[in-house]
Amino acid sequence: MTIRIADYDVVIAGGGMTGATLAIALAQLKPSGKAWRIALIEAKIPQQQAHPGFDGRAIALSAGSVAALQQLSLWPAWRHAAHAIRHIHVSEKGHAGRVTMDADEFQLPALGYVLELSVAGAKLCQQLTTLPNITHYCPSSLVSFVQSADLVTLTLSSGEQISTRLLVGADGAQSVIQQQLNLPVQQHDFSQSAVITSLQVDGPVHSRAWERFTAHGPLALLPLGDQTYSVVWCQSPEQAAETMQLTDSDFTAKLQQTFGFRAGRFMKNGARAVYPLALRYLTQSTHHRVVLLGNAAHQLHPVAGQGFNLAMRDVMALRDSLQDASDPGAYAVLRNYRQRREGDQQRTVWLTSSLASLFVEPAFPLVIARQTGLMLMNHIPCLKNGLVQQALGHKS
Repeated sequence: MTIRIADYDVVIAGGGMTGATLAIALAQLKPSGKAWRIALIEAKIPQQQAHPGFDGRAIALSAGSVAALQQLSLWPAWRHAAHAIRHIHVSEKGHAGRVTMDADEFQLPALGYVLELSVAGAKLCQQLTTLPNITHYCPSSLVSFVQSADLVTLTLSSGEQISTRLLVGADGAQSVIQQQLNLPVQQHDFSQSAVITSLQVDGPVHSRAWERFTAHGPLALLPLGDQTYSVVWCQSPEQAAETMQLTDSDFTAKLQQTFGFRAGRFMKNGARAVYPLALRYLTQSTHHRVVLLGNAAHQLHPVAGQGFNLAMRDVMALRDSLQDASDPGAYAVLRNYRQRREGDQQRTVWLTSSLASLFVEPAFPLVIARQTGLMLMNHIPCLKNGLVQQALGHKS
């Protein structure tokens, strides 16, 4: 019997934030004294086309994600463009309960950082070009694949066929890999859309992030400069459509009315975009010589800013699982990864979905329960610490 040698050790479908970061993480490994052969498949050329993975949004990086980026030697290139979050204020509109968190409470220089995706994407692309063991198929996309005992054979949109010992799906919420394998998925429509923009205020932001729950969804302000916030405003789809039609002055006035004046006077906003919000969570993220991670495995509500941070923990856990593996696609290797990640993924899905749903319920007993919970959490350290440690990304 002739044993076919795979063209690559690992092929990653999807070159957005998660896929590109994973490629860099795995390219640094030498499990048998030799660097792995890695291929990265991406449909868009980031610097020539509008890349959906590196658009105008901003991401909140937890302290755990920053530590991981430091381990991968990526953080120095990002740090100068990242804006620290040293204080977080969580409240519910129209009620007194609140939770405050400060970096000093947890002996940290910052609780996290905010970074524009376009900046992060440019830095990732620069880093990728310096790694000789990564081959790029761009612009190209995965059309189909066939699994066999020792490898996976992929057909690309160009018609080219390549093979790999491990196929990684980082191809987003509409993952071709998930669809072909028909992996079980839990889905929930939050009946919300997120309006995204930037906002200039009349004074310094003091490294403070705000999360304000309203009757229609959470509203987050993340520090993005000396006098600038990144805004994520969750509303019903109908309200979001109306909000997108407002003039800039009317939009700023409506935002100020909804949020209040604790963050200062809102002066003007940048370009706006809107995204529908839904939960998609794979209850099985591995298959024979295949693993999915990032949005391909779990698309979350943006409340608490956990999306990329959860993906980053996926990346580091997969890297650790493969570190000493002679065969990256072996069953035992992927089982180890799945066992390491299931608990954290389930907790984070539950946390974000619960927050998104709980705070839009108008029933009076739930309002009282929410307010009591916020006040207790703010005054009982063990309650606050549990939430903060999960948000910081220290559980995996």
